Amino acid sequence: MKKNMFKISTKLLLIFILFGLINSASAGNSPAIKKENDKFDINLPAKISSTNSEFVYKFLLAEIAAQRGELNSAGHIYLDLAKLTKSVSLAERATVIAGSARNGRLAMDSANIWRQLDKESIEPQRILAELFISSGNLAKARPLIKNLLKKEEKTRAEGFLYLNKILSQVENKKNALRFILDITKPYLNSPEARFAIAHAAFYAGNKKMALKELDEIESLNSKWETAALFRGYIIGIDWPEKALAFYQDFLIKNPKSNEVRLEYAKALTNLKKYNEAKKQFLKLVNSSLGSSEISLTVALLSIELGDNILAEKYFMQSLKRNYPKPAQIYIYLAGIYDERGDFDEIRKWLKKITSGEYFIDSRILMAEYMAKYDSVDSSIEMLDGLKKRQLSDNEKLIILRNKTSLFLSENRLQDAFDSMKNEEKAFKDSPQFKFDYALLVERMGNTLLMEQLLLEAIKLKPDYAAAYNALGYSYADRNIKLPEAKRYIEIALAYEPNNHYILDSMGWIHFKLGNLKIAYEYIKKAYSINKDPEIAAHLGEILWVQGKKEEAQKIWENSLNHHPSNTVLLETTNRFR
Repeated sequence: MKKNMFKISTKLLLIFILFGLINSASAGNSPAIKKENDKFDINLPAKISSTNSEFVYKFLLAEIAAQRGELNSAGHIYLDLAKLTKSVSLAERATVIAGSARNGRLAMDSANIWRQLDKESIEPQRILAELFISSGNLAKARPLIKNLLKKEEKTRAEGFLYLNKILSQVENKKNALRFILDITKPYLNSPEARFAIAHAAFYAGNKKMALKELDEIESLNSKWETAALFRGYIIGIDWPEKALAFYQDFLIKNPKSNEVRLEYAKALTNLKKYNEAKKQFLKLVNSSLGSSEISLTVALLSIELGDNILAEKYFMQSLKRNYPKPAQIYIYLAGIYDERGDFDEIRKWLKKITSGEYFIDSRILMAEYMAKYDSVDSSIEMLDGLKKRQLSDNEKLIILRNKTSLFLSENRLQDAFDSMKNEEKAFKDSPQFKFDYALLVERMGNTLLMEQLLLEAIKLKPDYAAAYNALGYSYADRNIKLPEAKRYIEIALAYEPNNHYILDSMGWIHFKLGNLKIAYEYIKKAYSINKDPEIAAHLGEILWVQGKKEEAQKIWENSLNHHPSNTVLLETTNRFR
Protein backbone atom coordinates (compact mmCIF):
# COMPACT_ATOMS: atom_id res chain seq x y z
CA MET A 1 0.00 0.00 0.00
CA LYS A 2 2.73 2.48 0.97
CA LYS A 3 4.70 1.76 -2.21
CA ASN A 4 1.70 2.65 -4.42
CA MET A 5 1.01 5.88 -2.51
CA PHE A 6 4.63 6.84 -2.84
CA LYS A 7 4.57 6.32 -6.63
CA ILE A 8 1.46 8.47 -7.01
CA SER A 9 2.91 11.18 -4.80
CA THR A 10 6.11 11.23 -6.84
CA LYS A 11 4.20 11.75 -10.10
CA LEU A 12 2.13 14.54 -8.59
CA LEU A 13 5.23 16.14 -7.17
CA LEU A 14 6.84 16.39 -10.61
CA ILE A 15 3.74 18.09 -11.99
CA PHE A 16 3.50 20.59 -9.17
CA ILE A 17 7.21 21.31 -9.14
CA LEU A 18 6.91 22.38 -12.77
CA PHE A 19 3.78 24.34 -11.99
CA GLY A 20 5.49 26.01 -9.05
CA LEU A 21 8.56 26.90 -11.13
CA ILE A 22 6.39 28.51 -13.78
CA ASN A 23 4.52 30.56 -11.18
CA SER A 24 7.63 31.52 -9.27
CA ALA A 25 9.43 32.51 -12.43
CA SER A 26 6.66 34.90 -13.30
CA ALA A 27 6.67 36.26 -9.76
CA GLY A 28 10.45 36.58 -9.64
CA ASN A 29 11.01 34.43 -6.55
CA SER A 30 10.79 30.82 -5.38
CA PRO A 31 8.45 29.33 -2.75
CA ALA A 32 10.02 29.17 0.68
CA ILE A 33 8.95 27.34 3.83
CA LYS A 34 8.13 29.74 6.63
CA LYS A 35 10.57 29.67 9.54
CA GLU A 36 9.39 27.85 12.66
CA ASN A 37 9.94 30.87 14.89
CA ASP A 38 7.80 33.23 12.80
CA LYS A 39 5.03 34.69 14.93
CA PHE A 40 1.64 33.08 14.55
CA ASP A 41 -1.43 35.27 14.79
CA ILE A 42 -4.70 33.37 14.80
CA ASN A 43 -6.58 36.53 13.85
CA LEU A 44 -4.76 36.99 10.55
CA PRO A 45 -6.32 35.37 7.49
CA ALA A 46 -4.80 32.25 5.97
CA LYS A 47 -2.05 33.13 3.52
CA ILE A 48 -2.58 30.13 1.25
CA SER A 49 -5.47 27.79 0.62
CA SER A 50 -5.67 24.04 0.27
CA THR A 51 -6.29 24.44 -3.44
CA ASN A 52 -3.17 26.48 -3.93
CA SER A 53 -0.19 24.90 -5.72
CA GLU A 54 2.19 26.04 -2.98
CA PHE A 55 0.13 24.14 -0.43
CA VAL A 56 0.09 20.98 -2.53
CA TYR A 57 3.83 21.24 -3.09
CA LYS A 58 4.62 21.60 0.62
CA PHE A 59 2.08 18.99 1.61
CA LEU A 60 3.65 16.45 -0.73
CA LEU A 61 7.09 17.30 0.62
CA ALA A 62 5.82 16.57 4.12
CA GLU A 63 4.19 13.31 3.07
CA ILE A 64 7.30 12.06 1.30
CA ALA A 65 9.49 13.05 4.24
CA ALA A 66 7.19 11.14 6.59
CA GLN A 67 7.25 8.06 4.35
CA ARG A 68 11.06 8.17 4.30
CA GLY A 69 11.19 8.35 8.07
CA GLU A 70 12.39 11.95 8.08
CA LEU A 71 9.92 12.79 10.82
CA ASN A 72 11.49 16.01 12.05
CA SER A 73 11.38 17.52 8.56
CA ALA A 74 7.82 16.33 8.02
CA GLY A 75 6.69 17.72 11.36
CA HIS A 76 8.20 21.15 10.67
CA ILE A 77 6.55 21.35 7.25
CA TYR A 78 3.14 20.32 8.63
CA LEU A 79 3.47 22.92 11.39
CA ASP A 80 4.32 25.58 8.83
CA LEU A 81 1.30 24.60 6.73
CA ALA A 82 -0.96 24.62 9.81
CA LYS A 83 0.13 28.19 10.57
CA LEU A 84 -0.38 29.29 6.95
CA THR A 85 -3.76 27.62 6.43
CA LYS A 86 -5.15 27.75 10.01
CA SER A 87 -5.86 24.03 9.60
CA VAL A 88 -6.70 22.12 12.80
CA SER A 89 -6.03 18.75 11.15
CA LEU A 90 -2.57 19.82 9.99
CA ALA A 91 -1.71 21.11 13.45
CA GLU A 92 -2.82 17.78 14.86
CA ARG A 93 -0.78 15.96 12.21
CA ALA A 94 2.31 18.00 13.10
CA THR A 95 1.84 17.19 16.78
CA VAL A 96 1.47 13.46 16.18
CA ILE A 97 4.55 13.31 13.94
CA ALA A 98 6.60 15.35 16.41
CA GLY A 99 5.62 12.87 19.11
CA SER A 100 6.75 9.98 16.92
CA ALA A 101 10.04 11.78 16.32
CA ARG A 102 10.39 12.34 20.10
CA ASN A 103 10.92 16.02 19.39
CA GLY A 104 9.50 17.68 22.49
CA ARG A 105 10.04 21.25 21.36
CA LEU A 106 8.30 20.66 18.02
CA ALA A 107 5.48 18.73 19.71
CA MET A 108 4.94 21.58 22.16
CA ASP A 109 4.87 24.22 19.38
CA SER A 110 2.50 22.11 17.28
CA ALA A 111 0.14 21.33 20.15
CA ASN A 112 0.07 24.99 21.11
CA ILE A 113 -0.99 26.00 17.58
CA TRP A 114 -3.55 23.18 17.60
CA ARG A 115 -4.97 24.51 20.89
CA GLN A 116 -5.18 28.07 19.54
CA LEU A 117 -6.98 26.86 16.42
CA ASP A 118 -9.40 24.61 18.29
CA LYS A 119 -9.98 26.08 21.74
CA GLU A 120 -12.74 23.62 22.59
CA SER A 121 -10.71 20.49 21.89
CA ILE A 122 -9.50 18.60 24.93
CA GLU A 123 -6.74 16.64 23.17
CA PRO A 124 -4.21 19.44 22.49
CA GLN A 125 -4.62 20.68 26.07
CA ARG A 126 -3.96 17.19 27.38
CA ILE A 127 -0.88 16.80 25.19
CA LEU A 128 0.46 20.22 26.20
CA ALA A 129 -0.08 19.42 29.87
CA GLU A 130 1.80 16.13 29.48
CA LEU A 131 4.66 17.84 27.68
CA PHE A 132 4.95 20.52 30.36
CA ILE A 133 4.92 17.91 33.11
CA SER A 134 7.49 15.71 31.42
CA SER A 135 9.77 18.75 31.02
CA GLY A 136 9.30 19.62 34.71
CA ASN A 137 7.36 22.83 34.00
CA LEU A 138 4.53 22.20 36.46
CA ALA A 139 3.58 25.89 36.63
CA LYS A 140 2.52 25.90 32.96
CA ALA A 141 0.86 22.50 33.28
CA ARG A 142 -1.23 23.51 36.32
CA PRO A 143 -3.89 25.73 34.60
CA LEU A 144 -4.28 23.23 31.78
CA ILE A 145 -4.78 20.30 34.18
CA LYS A 146 -7.21 22.32 36.30
CA ASN A 147 -9.23 23.22 33.21
CA LEU A 148 -9.27 19.61 32.00
CA LEU A 149 -10.43 18.32 35.39
CA LYS A 150 -13.13 20.97 35.57
CA LYS A 151 -14.48 20.28 32.07
CA GLU A 152 -14.17 16.50 31.95
CA GLU A 153 -16.43 15.40 34.76
CA LYS A 154 -17.14 11.97 33.24
CA THR A 155 -13.46 11.09 32.82
CA ARG A 156 -12.15 12.97 35.87
CA ALA A 157 -11.58 9.82 37.93
CA GLU A 158 -9.54 8.25 35.12
CA GLY A 159 -7.71 11.53 34.73
CA PHE A 160 -6.43 11.44 38.30
CA LEU A 161 -5.15 7.91 37.80
CA TYR A 162 -3.49 8.91 34.55
CA LEU A 163 -1.80 11.80 36.35
CA ASN A 164 0.00 9.28 38.56
CA LYS A 165 1.64 7.86 35.47
CA ILE A 166 2.82 11.12 33.91
CA LEU A 167 3.86 12.67 37.23
CA SER A 168 6.20 9.73 37.79
CA GLN A 169 8.35 11.35 35.05
CA VAL A 170 8.94 14.41 37.23
CA GLU A 171 12.37 14.23 38.81
CA ASN A 172 11.54 16.42 41.81
CA LYS A 173 8.97 14.25 43.62
CA LYS A 174 8.27 16.88 46.29
CA ASN A 175 7.30 19.37 43.58
CA ALA A 176 5.03 16.71 42.08
CA LEU A 177 3.37 16.26 45.49
CA ARG A 178 2.80 20.01 45.91
CA PHE A 179 1.33 20.08 42.39
CA ILE A 180 -1.13 17.26 43.05
CA LEU A 181 -2.14 18.69 46.46
CA ASP A 182 -3.05 21.94 44.71
CA ILE A 183 -5.09 20.54 41.82
CA THR A 184 -7.00 18.02 43.97
CA LYS A 185 -8.36 20.59 46.48
CA PRO A 186 -11.84 20.81 44.88
CA TYR A 187 -12.14 17.01 44.57
CA LEU A 188 -11.24 15.55 47.97
CA ASN A 189 -14.48 13.56 48.02
CA SER A 190 -13.13 11.59 45.07
CA PRO A 191 -11.26 8.32 45.89
CA GLU A 192 -9.21 8.78 42.73
CA ALA A 193 -8.08 12.25 43.78
CA ARG A 194 -7.08 10.91 47.18
CA PHE A 195 -5.23 8.08 45.46
CA ALA A 196 -3.30 10.58 43.36
CA ILE A 197 -2.19 12.30 46.58
CA ALA A 198 -1.26 8.97 48.21
CA HIS A 199 0.75 7.95 45.15
CA ALA A 200 2.63 11.26 44.93
CA ALA A 201 3.23 11.29 48.71
CA PHE A 202 4.72 7.81 48.71
CA TYR A 203 7.14 8.58 45.90
CA ALA A 204 8.06 11.83 47.62
CA GLY A 205 9.13 9.73 50.60
CA ASN A 206 6.12 10.51 52.81
CA LYS A 207 4.68 7.07 53.67
CA LYS A 208 2.72 8.49 56.58
CA MET A 209 0.77 10.85 54.33
CA ALA A 210 0.27 8.11 51.75
CA LEU A 211 -1.27 5.76 54.33
CA LYS A 212 -3.43 8.58 55.74
CA GLU A 213 -4.83 9.23 52.26
CA LEU A 214 -5.46 5.52 51.79
CA ASP A 215 -7.41 5.58 55.08
CA GLU A 216 -9.57 8.35 53.59
CA ILE A 217 -10.10 6.27 50.46
CA GLU A 218 -11.28 3.33 52.55
CA SER A 219 -14.00 5.50 54.05
CA LEU A 220 -15.06 6.57 50.53
CA ASN A 221 -14.74 3.18 48.79
CA SER A 222 -13.73 0.25 51.00
CA LYS A 223 -13.88 -2.26 48.11
CA TRP A 224 -11.48 -0.52 45.74
CA GLU A 225 -8.82 -3.08 44.80
CA THR A 226 -6.33 -0.59 43.38
CA ALA A 227 -6.11 1.26 46.69
CA ALA A 228 -5.91 -2.02 48.61
CA LEU A 229 -3.05 -3.23 46.43
CA PHE A 230 -1.15 0.01 46.97
CA ARG A 231 -1.67 -0.14 50.74
CA GLY A 232 -0.46 -3.75 50.82
CA TYR A 233 2.61 -2.78 48.81
CA ILE A 234 3.51 0.10 51.13
CA ILE A 235 2.99 -1.95 54.30
CA GLY A 236 4.91 -4.90 52.84
CA ILE A 237 8.11 -2.88 52.39
CA ASP A 238 8.76 -2.68 56.14
CA TRP A 239 6.28 -5.15 57.61
CA PRO A 240 5.69 -8.14 55.29
CA GLU A 241 3.71 -10.06 57.91
CA LYS A 242 1.42 -7.05 58.47
CA ALA A 243 0.85 -6.90 54.71
CA LEU A 244 -0.29 -10.53 54.80
CA ALA A 245 -2.73 -9.73 57.61
CA PHE A 246 -4.07 -6.75 55.65
CA TYR A 247 -4.59 -8.81 52.47
CA GLN A 248 -6.28 -11.56 54.46
CA ASP A 249 -8.65 -9.13 56.17
CA PHE A 250 -9.50 -7.44 52.85
CA LEU A 251 -10.26 -10.79 51.22
CA ILE A 252 -12.56 -11.83 54.06
CA LYS A 253 -14.63 -8.72 53.33
CA ASN A 254 -14.15 -8.93 49.54
CA PRO A 255 -13.71 -12.61 48.60
CA LYS A 256 -14.07 -11.92 44.86
CA SER A 257 -11.12 -9.51 44.74
CA ASN A 258 -8.85 -11.64 42.59
CA GLU A 259 -6.20 -8.96 42.05
CA VAL A 260 -5.67 -8.68 45.80
CA ARG A 261 -5.74 -12.46 46.16
CA LEU A 262 -2.98 -12.74 43.57
CA GLU A 263 -0.78 -10.28 45.49
CA TYR A 264 -1.58 -12.13 48.71
CA ALA A 265 -0.49 -15.40 47.09
CA LYS A 266 2.73 -13.80 45.82
CA ALA A 267 3.48 -12.36 49.26
CA LEU A 268 2.97 -15.78 50.87
CA THR A 269 5.34 -17.31 48.32
CA ASN A 270 8.00 -14.66 49.01
CA LEU A 271 7.80 -15.52 52.70
CA LYS A 272 8.12 -19.23 51.80
CA LYS A 273 4.66 -20.04 53.12
CA TYR A 274 4.18 -22.39 50.22
CA ASN A 275 1.22 -24.38 51.48
CA GLU A 276 -0.85 -21.26 52.17
CA ALA A 277 0.28 -19.74 48.87
CA LYS A 278 -0.80 -22.85 46.98
CA LYS A 279 -4.32 -22.61 48.47
CA GLN A 280 -4.66 -19.04 47.23
CA PHE A 281 -3.32 -19.83 43.75
CA LEU A 282 -5.75 -22.75 43.52
CA LYS A 283 -8.59 -20.29 44.09
CA LEU A 284 -7.25 -18.20 41.23
CA VAL A 285 -6.44 -20.93 38.74
CA ASN A 286 -9.95 -21.04 37.24
CA SER A 287 -10.88 -17.42 37.98
CA SER A 288 -10.85 -14.46 35.60
CA LEU A 289 -7.11 -14.22 36.27
CA GLY A 290 -6.56 -17.89 35.47
CA SER A 291 -3.69 -18.29 33.03
CA SER A 292 -0.92 -20.65 31.99
CA GLU A 293 1.40 -18.78 34.39
CA ILE A 294 -0.95 -19.27 37.35
CA SER A 295 -1.28 -22.98 36.52
CA LEU A 296 2.51 -23.26 36.32
CA THR A 297 2.87 -21.54 39.70
CA VAL A 298 0.49 -24.04 41.32
CA ALA A 299 2.48 -26.88 39.77
CA LEU A 300 5.80 -25.52 41.05
CA LEU A 301 4.42 -24.98 44.54
CA SER A 302 3.09 -28.53 44.48
CA ILE A 303 6.57 -29.82 43.66
CA GLU A 304 7.99 -27.75 46.50
CA LEU A 305 5.44 -29.39 48.83
CA GLY A 306 6.15 -32.88 47.50
CA ASP A 307 2.82 -33.33 45.71
CA ASN A 308 3.91 -34.54 42.28
CA ILE A 309 0.45 -35.80 41.31
CA LEU A 310 -1.05 -32.33 41.67
CA ALA A 311 2.05 -30.82 40.05
CA GLU A 312 1.60 -33.02 36.97
CA LYS A 313 -2.06 -32.01 36.71
CA TYR A 314 -1.29 -28.30 36.65
CA PHE A 315 1.73 -28.66 34.39
CA MET A 316 -0.63 -30.26 31.90
CA GLN A 317 -3.15 -27.48 32.40
CA SER A 318 -0.43 -24.89 31.79
CA LEU A 319 0.47 -26.62 28.51
CA LYS A 320 -3.21 -26.66 27.46
CA ARG A 321 -3.32 -22.93 28.16
CA ASN A 322 -0.37 -22.46 25.79
CA TYR A 323 2.39 -21.53 28.20
CA PRO A 324 4.90 -19.61 26.02
CA LYS A 325 7.92 -21.71 27.06
CA PRO A 326 6.65 -25.32 27.04
CA ALA A 327 10.22 -26.71 27.12
CA GLN A 328 10.46 -25.61 30.76
CA ILE A 329 7.43 -27.73 31.60
CA TYR A 330 8.77 -30.73 29.65
CA ILE A 331 11.90 -30.64 31.82
CA TYR A 332 9.83 -30.49 35.02
CA LEU A 333 7.67 -33.39 33.83
CA ALA A 334 10.82 -35.42 33.14
CA GLY A 335 11.82 -34.81 36.77
CA ILE A 336 8.45 -36.03 38.00
CA TYR A 337 8.75 -39.23 35.99
CA ASP A 338 12.31 -39.71 37.22
CA GLU A 339 10.93 -39.95 40.74
CA ARG A 340 8.58 -42.65 39.46
CA GLY A 341 11.43 -44.44 37.72
CA ASP A 342 9.72 -44.21 34.33
CA PHE A 343 12.51 -43.71 31.79
CA ASP A 344 10.18 -44.07 28.78
CA GLU A 345 8.15 -41.06 29.94
CA ILE A 346 11.32 -39.12 30.72
CA ARG A 347 12.60 -39.70 27.22
CA LYS A 348 9.20 -38.86 25.68
CA TRP A 349 9.06 -35.41 27.28
CA LEU A 350 12.69 -34.48 26.74
CA LYS A 351 12.56 -35.52 23.08
CA LYS A 352 9.87 -32.88 22.55
CA ILE A 353 12.59 -30.25 22.95
CA THR A 354 14.19 -30.20 19.51
CA SER A 355 15.66 -26.67 19.46
CA GLY A 356 15.75 -23.35 21.29
CA GLU A 357 17.28 -22.11 24.52
CA TYR A 358 16.49 -25.28 26.49
CA PHE A 359 17.77 -27.76 23.91
CA ILE A 360 21.27 -28.26 25.36
CA ASP A 361 19.88 -28.42 28.92
CA SER A 362 17.43 -31.09 27.82
CA ARG A 363 20.20 -33.18 26.26
CA ILE A 364 22.44 -32.86 29.32
CA LEU A 365 19.52 -34.04 31.43
CA MET A 366 18.86 -36.85 28.98
CA ALA A 367 22.49 -37.92 29.34
CA GLU A 368 22.18 -37.99 33.13
CA TYR A 369 19.01 -40.05 32.95
CA MET A 370 20.52 -42.44 30.40
CA ALA A 371 23.51 -42.96 32.70
CA LYS A 372 21.12 -43.71 35.53
CA TYR A 373 18.69 -46.00 33.69
CA ASP A 374 20.91 -47.42 30.94
CA SER A 375 24.69 -46.83 30.95
CA VAL A 376 27.32 -44.11 30.93
CA ASP A 377 28.49 -45.30 27.53
CA SER A 378 25.03 -44.78 26.01
CA SER A 379 25.03 -41.26 27.53
CA ILE A 380 28.41 -40.50 26.02
CA GLU A 381 27.27 -41.80 22.64
CA MET A 382 24.22 -39.54 22.75
CA LEU A 383 26.31 -36.50 23.67
CA ASP A 384 28.83 -37.26 20.92
CA GLY A 385 25.95 -37.34 18.46
CA LEU A 386 25.31 -33.68 19.18
CA LYS A 387 28.52 -32.81 17.29
CA LYS A 388 26.50 -33.08 14.08
CA ARG A 389 24.52 -29.98 15.09
CA GLN A 390 25.68 -26.41 14.75
CA LEU A 391 26.63 -25.50 18.29
CA SER A 392 28.28 -22.47 19.86
CA ASP A 393 31.69 -22.82 21.51
CA ASN A 394 30.02 -22.44 24.90
CA GLU A 395 27.53 -25.23 24.15
CA LYS A 396 30.37 -27.49 23.00
CA LEU A 397 32.21 -26.81 26.25
CA ILE A 398 29.10 -27.59 28.30
CA ILE A 399 28.77 -30.95 26.54
CA LEU A 400 32.47 -31.73 27.07
CA ARG A 401 32.25 -30.86 30.77
CA ASN A 402 29.29 -33.16 31.19
CA LYS A 403 31.04 -35.98 29.32
CA THR A 404 33.98 -35.61 31.69
CA SER A 405 31.65 -35.60 34.67
CA LEU A 406 29.99 -38.81 33.48
CA PHE A 407 33.37 -40.54 33.19
CA LEU A 408 34.38 -39.32 36.64
CA SER A 409 31.13 -40.65 38.12
CA GLU A 410 32.52 -44.13 37.37
CA ASN A 411 36.07 -43.13 38.32
CA ARG A 412 37.18 -43.55 34.70
CA LEU A 413 39.97 -40.99 35.01
CA GLN A 414 41.82 -42.01 31.88
CA ASP A 415 38.67 -41.77 29.74
CA ALA A 416 37.97 -38.34 31.19
CA PHE A 417 41.55 -37.27 30.51
CA ASP A 418 41.50 -38.59 26.93
CA SER A 419 38.21 -36.79 26.31
CA MET A 420 39.68 -33.46 27.38
CA LYS A 421 43.08 -34.07 25.76
CA ASN A 422 41.37 -34.58 22.39
CA GLU A 423 39.72 -31.15 22.68
CA GLU A 424 42.79 -29.27 23.87
CA LYS A 425 43.38 -27.46 20.56
CA ALA A 426 39.70 -26.61 20.08
CA PHE A 427 39.57 -24.85 23.47
CA LYS A 428 43.10 -23.44 23.60
CA ASP A 429 41.70 -19.96 24.28
CA SER A 430 39.13 -21.01 26.86
CA PRO A 431 40.04 -20.25 30.50
CA GLN A 432 37.13 -22.43 31.67
CA PHE A 433 38.46 -25.44 29.74
CA LYS A 434 41.94 -24.97 31.18
CA PHE A 435 40.51 -24.67 34.69
CA ASP A 436 38.50 -27.90 34.34
CA TYR A 437 41.45 -29.66 32.75
CA ALA A 438 43.68 -28.52 35.63
CA LEU A 439 41.36 -29.95 38.27
CA LEU A 440 41.24 -33.25 36.40
CA VAL A 441 45.02 -33.67 36.06
CA GLU A 442 45.45 -32.73 39.74
CA ARG A 443 43.07 -35.55 40.58
CA MET A 444 45.35 -37.80 38.52
CA GLY A 445 48.38 -36.61 40.51
CA ASN A 446 49.93 -34.35 37.86
CA THR A 447 50.38 -31.19 39.93
CA LEU A 448 52.96 -29.67 37.55
CA LEU A 449 50.52 -29.73 34.63
CA MET A 450 47.78 -28.46 36.93
CA GLU A 451 49.87 -25.41 37.87
CA GLN A 452 50.71 -24.75 34.23
CA LEU A 453 47.05 -24.92 33.15
CA LEU A 454 45.85 -22.68 35.98
CA LEU A 455 48.49 -20.05 35.15
CA GLU A 456 47.43 -20.23 31.48
CA ALA A 457 43.80 -19.74 32.55
CA ILE A 458 44.78 -16.68 34.62
CA LYS A 459 46.72 -15.26 31.67
CA LEU A 460 43.59 -15.57 29.50
CA LYS A 461 41.35 -14.21 32.25
CA PRO A 462 43.27 -12.03 34.73
CA ASP A 463 40.27 -11.71 37.09
CA TYR A 464 39.64 -15.49 37.26
CA ALA A 465 39.12 -15.77 41.01
CA ALA A 466 38.46 -19.52 40.95
CA ALA A 467 41.82 -20.19 39.22
CA TYR A 468 43.76 -18.08 41.74
CA ASN A 469 41.94 -19.87 44.54
CA ALA A 470 42.59 -23.36 43.13
CA LEU A 471 46.28 -22.62 42.73
CA GLY A 472 46.63 -21.16 46.22
CA TYR A 473 44.59 -23.90 47.87
CA SER A 474 46.62 -26.61 46.11
CA TYR A 475 49.85 -25.17 47.57
CA ALA A 476 48.27 -24.81 51.02
CA ASP A 477 46.87 -28.32 51.02
CA ARG A 478 50.30 -29.72 50.08
CA ASN A 479 51.91 -27.39 52.64
CA ILE A 480 54.28 -25.87 50.07
CA LYS A 481 54.96 -22.33 48.83
CA LEU A 482 52.72 -20.96 51.61
CA PRO A 483 53.55 -17.24 51.12
CA GLU A 484 52.85 -17.63 47.39
CA ALA A 485 49.66 -19.55 48.16
CA LYS A 486 48.49 -16.76 50.47
CA ARG A 487 49.15 -14.14 47.79
CA TYR A 488 47.07 -16.06 45.20
CA ILE A 489 44.17 -16.49 47.61
CA GLU A 490 44.29 -12.81 48.57
CA ILE A 491 43.89 -11.91 44.89
CA ALA A 492 40.96 -14.32 44.58
CA LEU A 493 39.31 -12.85 47.67
CA ALA A 494 39.73 -9.32 46.35
CA TYR A 495 37.69 -10.32 43.30
CA GLU A 496 35.06 -12.33 45.21
CA PRO A 497 35.07 -11.33 48.90
CA ASN A 498 31.99 -13.37 49.83
CA ASN A 499 32.84 -16.58 48.02
CA HIS A 500 32.68 -19.35 50.66
CA TYR A 501 35.25 -21.52 48.89
CA ILE A 502 37.79 -18.70 48.78
CA LEU A 503 37.07 -17.75 52.42
CA ASP A 504 37.70 -21.38 53.34
CA SER A 505 40.99 -21.36 51.41
CA MET A 506 42.11 -18.20 53.18
CA GLY A 507 41.29 -19.80 56.51
CA TRP A 508 43.12 -22.96 55.53
CA ILE A 509 46.30 -21.10 54.55
CA HIS A 510 46.25 -19.25 57.89
CA PHE A 511 45.80 -22.60 59.61
CA LYS A 512 48.87 -23.92 57.80
CA LEU A 513 50.75 -20.77 58.83
CA GLY A 514 49.75 -21.32 62.47
CA ASN A 515 47.35 -18.35 62.72
CA LEU A 516 44.54 -20.31 64.39
CA LYS A 517 42.33 -17.39 65.42
CA ILE A 518 42.40 -15.80 61.98
CA ALA A 519 41.89 -19.22 60.37
CA TYR A 520 38.85 -19.86 62.53
CA GLU A 521 37.21 -16.52 61.66
CA TYR A 522 37.59 -17.06 57.91
CA ILE A 523 36.34 -20.64 57.92
CA LYS A 524 33.50 -19.88 60.33
CA LYS A 525 32.33 -17.17 57.92
CA ALA A 526 32.62 -19.60 54.99
CA TYR A 527 30.58 -22.20 56.89
CA SER A 528 27.86 -19.67 57.72
CA ILE A 529 27.45 -18.99 53.98
CA ASN A 530 27.55 -22.62 52.84
CA LYS A 531 27.74 -25.76 54.98
CA ASP A 532 29.90 -27.56 52.44
CA PRO A 533 31.33 -30.87 53.81
CA GLU A 534 34.95 -29.87 53.07
CA ILE A 535 34.46 -26.57 54.88
CA ALA A 536 32.93 -28.55 57.76
CA ALA A 537 36.03 -30.80 57.78
CA HIS A 538 38.33 -27.77 58.01
CA LEU A 539 36.26 -26.00 60.66
CA GLY A 540 36.15 -29.14 62.79
CA GLU A 541 39.90 -29.63 62.50
CA ILE A 542 40.63 -26.05 63.64
CA LEU A 543 38.25 -26.42 66.59
CA TRP A 544 39.86 -29.74 67.50
CA VAL A 545 43.35 -28.24 67.47
CA GLN A 546 42.04 -25.39 69.64
CA GLY A 547 40.86 -27.97 72.18
CA LYS A 548 37.16 -27.59 71.34
CA LYS A 549 36.73 -31.28 70.59
CA GLU A 550 33.02 -31.57 71.41
CA GLU A 551 32.15 -28.69 69.11
CA ALA A 552 34.31 -30.21 66.38
CA GLN A 553 32.59 -33.59 66.73
CA LYS A 554 29.12 -31.99 66.44
CA ILE A 555 30.05 -30.22 63.21
CA TRP A 556 31.53 -33.38 61.72
CA GLU A 557 28.59 -35.58 62.74
CA ASN A 558 26.07 -33.11 61.34
CA SER A 559 27.94 -32.90 58.03
CA LEU A 560 28.35 -36.70 57.82
CA ASN A 561 24.59 -37.11 58.23
CA HIS A 562 24.12 -35.09 55.02
CA HIS A 563 27.30 -36.15 53.17
CA PRO A 564 28.21 -39.68 54.39
CA SER A 565 30.55 -40.46 51.47
CA ASN A 566 32.56 -37.22 51.20
CA THR A 567 36.20 -38.33 51.09
CA VAL A 568 37.73 -35.19 52.66
CA LEU A 569 35.27 -35.30 55.55
CA LEU A 570 35.81 -39.02 56.10
CA GLU A 571 39.60 -38.71 55.97
CA THR A 572 39.56 -35.82 58.47
CA THR A 573 37.26 -37.51 60.99
CA ASN A 574 39.24 -40.76 60.77
CA ARG A 575 42.46 -38.91 61.63
CA PHE A 576 41.03 -37.60 64.89
CA ARG A 577 39.27 -40.69 66.18
